[in-house]
Amino acid sequence: MKRIASGILLVILAANTAAGQAADTVLSLSEAKARLFNYNLGLLAAYYEIDIAQAKVIQAKVWNNPNFIINGDMYNQETNEYFALRNQSLWQLEQTFSIAGKHTNSVKLARIGVEMAEKQMEDVLRSTLYDMSRTYTDLAALEAKGILYQQVIASYDRLMEATRKQLDVGAISVTEALRLESEYLAVKADALENNNERERVTSNLRSLLRYPQDTTFYVEQKLPIVSEDFDPIYLATQAAESRPDIAAARINIRYQQRNLKLQQSTGVPDIKFGFQPYDRGSNYIRPYHGFTTELFLPIYDRNQGRIKQAKMLVSQSSLQHDDLANRVKNEVEAAYNRYKNSNTGLANYNIQFIDRLQQQYRSTNENFQKRNISLLQFIDQQRIYIQTNLQLIELKQQYLNNVNELNFAVGTTLIEN
Repeated sequence: MKRIASGILLVILAANTAAGQAADTVLSLSEAKARLFNYNLGLLAAYYEIDIAQAKVIQAKVWNNPNFIINGDMYNQETNEYFALRNQSLWQLEQTFSIAGKHTNSVKLARIGVEMAEKQMEDVLRSTLYDMSRTYTDLAALEAKGILYQQVIASYDRLMEATRKQLDVGAISVTEALRLESEYLAVKADALENNNERERVTSNLRSLLRYPQDTTFYVEQKLPIVSEDFDPIYLATQAAESRPDIAAARINIRYQQRNLKLQQSTGVPDIKFGFQPYDRGSNYIRPYHGFTTELFLPIYDRNQGRIKQAKMLVSQSSLQHDDLANRVKNEVEAAYNRYKNSNTGLANYNIQFIDRLQQQYRSTNENFQKRNISLLQFIDQQRIYIQTNLQLIELKQQYLNNVNELNFAVGTTLIEN
């Protein structure tokens, strides 16, 4: 972790150098994950939290500084002199000592803080990785839709050119030509909306991976090779062991318990010892060597409020942990059920069905140009082709998102995508 923070500036410099790379980037999900770990500024900034916590340990270990006092004669009325230290001066050296375990409890509390910072960093990494994977999946679906729209629009372009020629010779009515062009414009409007959404998602991915603003991604909607079944009870148990947010909640209980001990020990006042190695003119004995001891009397302030607050924080942290553990069980169950449902829905679209649909689409265009089918039949077949392919793309997107959700809910990579 120490080397991570020290190398952040080098990573940022490397990222600036990467700004001059090609604008078109073919990006797999594994490559996106690798880049996220090295270039995402949010993650790089979050790593500092661990170093900050470690710095608090260093500070907790150090002892109080000694206190040096000089008491001198500011004005002597007898001799009419200012700062006549040769007439009267006192030197005193003081050291404050923490008792009742304050120093020990402070160090232990700071060390628990480092453990918590590490788990919180892991949770930030888990959340950022989930956001990036979901953004990547959304972009892949939008690009797949864009390819579909390009295919349909190219087919419409050829058809509209033939239709205009037929309209000139009276082979098709004006009503049919307008109806066909209206359908054509509707498809182009859907394609435009899809392109705008793709620009928005692309911008998000550029920000997450710190690519230049003119980068164009080519991503893939790749499904996992194997679809697996899991035991939800086992997944909930695994989540309780793997998820860093639950681990951080458990550490927080220890943190608050140690803080309670610290506040209880703080109720006991520190003790200060002082030594006067030199005294000239301020005591009846010359030379005088003195010894002082200072101790606040805990009559009014015994740190009662902070001790009570610390007790409440212990109870609160325990309830927060139990609440989180309960929510995690429900999250895992819901994520697994969504994964199963999307897997079942995706299985309905087999390769043979998609091939038949593609063949039907090609034959529909040919039959309409030959006037073997009516305009309404042609439009109906076009809509079925577009709608079915869009549903398939969205089901793939939903399945991949559910895989990401399941991995995120359990806190480990169950299914590699």
